[in-house]
Amino acid sequence: MKKIITLFMLFVLSINLLQAQQLQRQRIKALKTSYITDALNLSPKEAEQFWPVYNLYTYKIKKLKIDSELKIQRQIRLAGGIDYISEEQAKNLISNSLKNEQKVTNAKISMVKELSSIISAKKIILLKKAERNFNRRMLQELGKRRRMQGQ
Repeated sequence: MKKIITLFMLFVLSINLLQAQQLQRQRIKALKTSYITDALNLSPKEAEQFWPVYNLYTYKIKKLKIDSELKIQRQIRLAGGIDYISEEQAKNLISNSLKNEQKVTNAKISMVKELSSIISAKKIILLKKAERNFNRRMLQELGKRRRMQGQ
């Protein structure tokens, strides 16, 4: 009976942790949306057209990057580690990685082309700057929180 209760408590705890992580991701996404909307000074009409395109391509690019990295890590792990991969296998991994980078680049090009019909070229340049600034701020905040916890 104690094992069942313990397992149940672990299950409930893990569900709570997953929900907390999901809420944190949603908060970060909302902050990013607000930050970029303000940085680009998007009108309501622009925002209505911009965000579906931006979110679609951002998701595609993220998925391409994650899938590529996981594929490389899995192949290295299956070989028993980097020391056990042949030179030919390493060349294939590099080749596949470069092909994937080209897909990422193509997705970025497509996103810019689509966004060009929604916002100005200046705003597209500001978008890149806003993304960098937002990511920098998030990393700074994470560093602050870690330092605060370490004290």
